[in-house]
Amino acid sequence: MDMSCIDKCAMAECAYNQDGMCHTMAITVGAHAECNTYVHASSRGGFQEVNGGVGACQTADCKFNDMLECTAAGIDVAGHGKHADCETFQKK
Repeated sequence: MDMSCIDKCAMAECAYNQDGMCHTMAITVGAHAECNTYVHASSRGGFQEVNGGVGACQTADCKFNDMLECTAAGIDVAGHGKHADCETFQKK
């Protein structure tokens, strides 16, 4: 099984976002489909050569969650209020 990739991230102020792409090894998607790895910072983190993936998904009612793993081919992350959400979430 391959890790689900992050196809795009609209959270420009996140330390791991560079040009709309996530550059951390993996994120955790929380219980309410939020990106728990989101870091609001002006300094940049992550590695340019790394394309982020979903390391764990805690959103129990998402159809892509299988034993806390994301089975979507890829996800999009976007802002929702003051936090980042997995926009690929689909209720079971």
